[in-house]
Amino acid sequence: MSLELRLAAVIHLLSSSALRGATFHKTEALRAHLRSVADSDGLNPYLKSTLQEVLGGWEAVSCHPASIPVDFHSLAEPGYQTH
Repeated sequence: MSLELRLAAVIHLLSSSALRGATFHKTEALRAHLRSVADSDGLNPYLKSTLQEVLGGWEAVSCHPASIPVDFHSLAEPGYQTH
């Protein structure tokens, strides 16, 4: 898979997790894509460092294997902001 497609998958999975909650399978997929992108040769060092930091945070996430996304999360509903 190309670097661009992996980055698109990372963005999509992060967005989906923010809007509907993290699940076991989304978290596993996100970790795999983050690992792959962070291990890419020729990456900007700042991007590589950021990806490794983000991966570290997602490595600490533990979701139950039977977790499911929610249809509504009041703090992450599109169009709403919390201050």
